[in-house]
Amino acid sequence: MPSYIPSKDAQLDDWASNFKTLIAASPTTYGLVASDATSITNAFNSWHTAFLAATNPTTRTKATIETKKLQKASMLSVVRGYAATIRVNKAITNELKIGLGLHIPDTTRTPVPPPVTQPVLKIAKIAQGYQDVQATDEATPLSRARPAGSVGLLVYRFVGAESTNAPADATFLTFVGKPSLKATFTEADRGKTVTYFARWTNARGEVGPWSQAVSAAIAA
Repeated sequence: MPSYIPSKDAQLDDWASNFKTLIAASPTTYGLVASDATSITNAFNSWHTAFLAATNPTTRTKATIETKKLQKASMLSVVRGYAATIRVNKAITNELKIGLGLHIPDTTRTPVPPPVTQPVLKIAKIAQGYQDVQATDEATPLSRARPAGSVGLLVYRFVGAESTNAPADATFLTFVGKPSLKATFTEADRGKTVTYFARWTNARGEVGPWSQAVSAAIAA
């Protein structure tokens, strides 16, 4: 069921009543004709009668409840078709569509800006042949969530005799959607020092500021 059509029966009844009443009053305003308004009105009236019977304690039975379900499906099959036709009719103003209770999709996308905060790196585990690296955001250091608009983390590293504080010394290692990774090493790396840098990125490849360097000895 489209999200703009209520799923609960009472709200659906109000919504459909408004839809029916406005169209019946002036079908041509919505690009329809009198016979269309009649179809909508008949479908609503059958549903509304069944709805009242199924919700009134004095008439509520298994039979009236089942009838309500059948009339709900029938009414929605009629209303959905007309609603879809009206929604895509460019000759009908958005104000009129909204008045019917229709949802107007947002056709303009708001660009997601690049991240403005930096990741905070931490080497959580050092073992022979690998290290576990984790990241949080400087704005939410107690959470593992990425900052708003970010799709992941670009990770860089430098392996050498000593550490470095310059991101330009590092080479790209990997992209991770979750702020954690297992960095592996070769036999030749053992005994050296590794330095990690990272930055958040959005879906357009726009990046945020560099993290501070974090370094550790590679297990021999």
